[in-house]
Amino acid sequence: MIINFTPNTVKTDTKYKSAPAFCGYRRKFTQELDKFIASASLKKDTPAQKSLVEQFKTLLPDITKPENKMGEGNYGTVYRIDDEYALKLPHRRTNTSDEEFVLNPGTVVGKLKTYYGGFIAMIGDAKILKNARQSSNHLPAGIKDGITDCWQKSSYYRDKYLPRFAALPQSAFDNVAADFKTLSRENKSFDTINPNNFLADGDELKIIDDLENPSDKFFNTLAGMVKVFLTSFDRNTPAEFDVLSVGSRRILLKKIILAGEKHELDFGSSMPEAKELNEALRLSDIQEPWSEIRRNLINIRRRCPDITERLKKVEEYLEELEDTSYNPFMD
Repeated sequence: MIINFTPNTVKTDTKYKSAPAFCGYRRKFTQELDKFIASASLKKDTPAQKSLVEQFKTLLPDITKPENKMGEGNYGTVYRIDDEYALKLPHRRTNTSDEEFVLNPGTVVGKLKTYYGGFIAMIGDAKILKNARQSSNHLPAGIKDGITDCWQKSSYYRDKYLPRFAALPQSAFDNVAADFKTLSRENKSFDTINPNNFLADGDELKIIDDLENPSDKFFNTLAGMVKVFLTSFDRNTPAEFDVLSVGSRRILLKKIILAGEKHELDFGSSMPEAKELNEALRLSDIQEPWSEIRRNLINIRRRCPDITERLKKVEEYLEELEDTSYNPFMD
């Protein structure tokens, strides 16, 4: 049995579905994994390494029971290990053989506040991830898989998704905007095509799946945030206007823009990004075009360098958006 170690961070492509949470539960295996990763020495073929691998192989049939399944992505299925960790296996895999094992102590991207997509350790092709579900109140953004009828999608989005996400504190969106800004500097992006990659867990937002290269599909800008939270039902379906959803959408739009302003997040300059921003306004029943809103936000940034004053001014402006003749500097 060969165990190798690599220091590189590796990413996973996971899509979660609803599953029960078991607060505070830890397996002995993950506790020992934490101690092992934190140890100063990562020499090969130590008793500690071999013990972890053997424990993992013994636990795998229990971990992969149907009741532990959390969801699946394009390339694998995710199972709950305990409250701290989850496991991703290639599809249709529920066991391991006496193959070469690789344990990777690389952690998730350390600069990001909300990202849970990178794996912590790998044994063979089994990836051990941080568990993004650490509360009993979690829900993915948009419409979860399995809902296909148009009326069901509209009802779920209006009655389930929007109230849950509109109730999140401003700080949850602030953290997402901060991570978008960080990825922008690193020329990377979250997968903003599938809203299910963004999970509300308690009062936090957590992001899963691979990091991508920015493109006309993946945005690390304000447009990317509205695409996730306002303009997409799911990865394949644009959101539709619903007069009963306007109130919740306006709350979300306000929180997203305030978060973007707090971190001076780029608005997005491409045509696809402008399309998403204008669509977010339409769905929120705001008549002002994005070009005009963008101009006013830039003016507020320029005239209010103090962030506290600026956010107050932006909030006042957003509350007056129904009046397209409103000028935030008239008073």
